[in-house]
Amino acid sequence: MIRCTFHLNGGQLSTLSCPGLGFFPAYSGNAGHNRNNPDAVATPAVGPLPPGLYYIVTRPRGGLATHWHDVIKEFESGSNRDFWFALYRHDNHIDDTTFINRVERGSFRLHPAGQSGISNGCITLPNHAHFRILMHGLLASGTIKVAAGLNALGTIQVY
Repeated sequence: MIRCTFHLNGGQLSTLSCPGLGFFPAYSGNAGHNRNNPDAVATPAVGPLPPGLYYIVTRPRGGLATHWHDVIKEFESGSNRDFWFALYRHDNHIDDTTFINRVERGSFRLHPAGQSGISNGCITLPNHAHFRILMHGLLASGTIKVAAGLNALGTIQVY
């Protein structure tokens, strides 16, 4: 299992540190004031993901409607969602949502950047080659059981 760390440093880039696998430039939150800004973690949709421990899990696939939504989003952004991972925060309910300052946040993902560079609270790697290294390392590392029916490929501790 891969254990990574990520610091919300207030800069336009931070480092996703995954000892034994690599150190990858990355960001969370949309460009400008929100990017990697620890004061913006309760800003829905555009702020970075809140601090905490996140499990890296395979992204939920959904049904036919989700498939077509993903196809359209891939065409718009240039980022293939089939290769994305979900990030589930270790809280009272390990799932796709969490609360920070009574604000619901969720749908956090680990993915390569698309053409627009948008990161709606995800951890985004601007370099696709770096993401492929990370992806292959995660898929080769094995899993741990997190909860009934949920296995994780690794963790990211966000500070």
